[in-house]
Amino acid sequence: MPGRRFHDRGVRTKLKPFLLATLLTLGIQLLAGAAAGASRPAPDPALLQSTYSGEETLTYEITWLGIVAGRLVIHLAPDERDGTRFAIRVSVRSVGPLNAVYPVDDRFETMVEGAERLPTRYHVDQHEGRRQKKRLTLYDQRTGTITYRRNDEPAKVYTVTGPTYNEFASFMIMRTLPLAVGSTAMVPTFADGKRHEVELTVEKEARLRSVFGPMDAIRIRPHLTFKGLYTKTGDPEIWLSNDADRLPLLIKAKIVIGSLTARLVAHSRRTDVRPAAITTAAPEKNDAVAPR
Repeated sequence: MPGRRFHDRGVRTKLKPFLLATLLTLGIQLLAGAAAGASRPAPDPALLQSTYSGEETLTYEITWLGIVAGRLVIHLAPDERDGTRFAIRVSVRSVGPLNAVYPVDDRFETMVEGAERLPTRYHVDQHEGRRQKKRLTLYDQRTGTITYRRNDEPAKVYTVTGPTYNEFASFMIMRTLPLAVGSTAMVPTFADGKRHEVELTVEKEARLRSVFGPMDAIRIRPHLTFKGLYTKTGDPEIWLSNDADRLPLLIKAKIVIGSLTARLVAHSRRTDVRPAAITTAAPEKNDAVAPR
């Protein structure tokens, strides 16, 4: 496209985290301390059942400056042995001009369980350009012990007070919260060695165009005061369908160069089949994380 130099090193460096930023803004570097008055509501039983009702696949098209930059797929899979145990599998791939100069193929898997769908294990396998990174985080929600290993580096052990989510578990649990226009809620998330809290504000309800046609939706704004994966110029906005499915229809985030948009382009759910037992990747060297 005339006037846009994708081979420019500075622009390329800024583009590297963009594909992940739209989703990870909710949890990867959360606000360290919610504003006064924000509380942590329990999941609504009906919304929890709707969100975690079987296999679900959410597919998003990510655009930047009107250019399709990537595709993000979230797959939720239940465990036949435990109705409260699920795997959240996420893949992010670059497409188009960005893929030609900086290919991204990242995969994330979070295991959640219990009434609040709290994470127990989080595995990351990132392929970006010529670099490959692996990360493993283990959560002991009972003791508040979190063990983290990056590649072959020594494991780090952290202690937190209270239950905590990671970025993908928090994104999913947001769909189950009893949110109404004008209300606020707090979601605790572990990032950068600390348990952070983010205040969510439900700003308004509107009719939103979607892949399913016009839908009633609510706009939620996480109030962030950190730099995180990218230099932002304002808080992101997340649009959820205002119905029993609480589908994340649209995510927008302003950044230094333009803005990012992740739009839901496909959705499927299977509740009429017996789910297969969850299997995780074969143990790797990185998985041998010794407890403290």
